[in-house]
Amino acid sequence: MDSLSTANVEFCLDMFKELNNNSVGNNIFFSPLSLLYALSMILLGARGNSAQQVEKVLHFNHIAESLKPEFKGSAKCSQTGRIHSEFGVLFSQLNQPDSNYTLSIANRLYGTKAMSFHQGKSVTVEMMYQTGTFKLASIQEPQMQVLELPYVHKKLSMIILLPADTAALEQVEKQLNVKTFHEWTSSSDMVEREVEVHLPRFKLEIKYELNSLLKSLGMTDVFNQVKANLTGISPDKGLHLSKVIHKSYVDVNEEGTEAAAATGDNLVVKRLPIRAKFMANRPFLFFIRHLDTNTILFCGKLASP
Repeated sequence: MDSLSTANVEFCLDMFKELNNNSVGNNIFFSPLSLLYALSMILLGARGNSAQQVEKVLHFNHIAESLKPEFKGSAKCSQTGRIHSEFGVLFSQLNQPDSNYTLSIANRLYGTKAMSFHQGKSVTVEMMYQTGTFKLASIQEPQMQVLELPYVHKKLSMIILLPADTAALEQVEKQLNVKTFHEWTSSSDMVEREVEVHLPRFKLEIKYELNSLLKSLGMTDVFNQVKANLTGISPDKGLHLSKVIHKSYVDVNEEGTEAAAATGDNLVVKRLPIRAKFMANRPFLFFIRHLDTNTILFCGKLASP
């Protein structure tokens, strides 16, 4: 599972950077896990250079490299079989019978008031407010707050990276990679404390056509009618991937947000007595992840509610 989790995070951040470069100032929202799984189905039927490109873009080469030496020279099915076996284990953990994935933030977000979002822009939004005990980190370079909001049954959580200002946002986006993401969201740096949370209500429904993006990441042959090698799907010549479309939706509001509070039962939790303030009235990045497997289910940027 660790290799699939690593691939998931790396692919997620690659996608975010490409989308961010192509949509400056716009909202971003997508599901890296959904895309990773869908494109892994293409990998099952890809051969030769086409397969190598897909593997590299999805970061499945980590999984290939972790195979025992005696299997590295064997049939491709050893590698793809392991990938899909790990997906099977992951989905079985995500789809537990007691899971409640209404994505409801722990405790309850309640109360609203109009507030200017991102100073200097004439956008006024409804803000949700709650005071509760949450994990919070203050990062000095780049300057930002990192807040973790647990969801129902503590199966999922939303991580919010709230830069201090526009300059800090640009630095966060520039420095964001697997290493810094893990450092910024590390449990050892998150302090459980009382936090006054102000979070905007927002609803995002975004559709992307990802051909150009995936090509820029290096997955080119599968889109080319001449070069594509998908003989694992069909021996017919000319079979290629014509279009990759991804659509995702999220609605963050105070409806149905009751949940158990995060208690940190298995952790030695540090506490600070002074209430902190988390005022998300400017653009921020957010990630919804499955805690047990450390898998990012959704990734987004709220630039304008």
